[in-house]
Amino acid sequence: MKNRFPALLLVLACSFVFSSAFMCSKEDNAIAPVKPEFTSLIGYWKLKSGASFGINEKGEKKKTATMKEGTVAYEFFADGTFISHALVGKLSSEKGNWKLEVKKLDGKDIEEGVLALTSPALKEAAGQVFIDKDGWMRHQITSINSSAADGKAHIYLSSKRVESYPYKEAWVETIYEKQ
Repeated sequence: MKNRFPALLLVLACSFVFSSAFMCSKEDNAIAPVKPEFTSLIGYWKLKSGASFGINEKGEKKKTATMKEGTVAYEFFADGTFISHALVGKLSSEKGNWKLEVKKLDGKDIEEGVLALTSPALKEAAGQVFIDKDGWMRHQITSINSSAADGKAHIYLSSKRVESYPYKEAWVETIYEKQ
């Protein structure tokens, strides 16, 4: 049973990334335009890296799977919509809605916040794995715009933590780079 968990968590991690890639939305009027101080999120962001993690019974953090760079991208617009691009296979790009709650801001950098994504597909999967009961998938977000070593802006996303045997907690962390 324990040998199957890494495969299960990889499936969960991929569903976390790809559930965002299959979003359709009819809620364009439900999201208010972005506040001017949050415009650093607006633009095209490509997956730089990603991995899933778990905390075992000993309290140790373990990497359980990794995601391939450049397989997914998000394009965020100021009207509260986004397009999730699946950059591999035959999957198409899809639209959804987003909202951002910034709890702590340092200039253009988000030090602490929550990025939420939704769509009819996520609402259908409400309450499953990383999707909240209200149909929104929420990520903890931080960003670095000016201090990145390569000069490009990055956003760091972390899914909510869920219990998944044999781990007490399991979650996904991703880094997207602005193009």
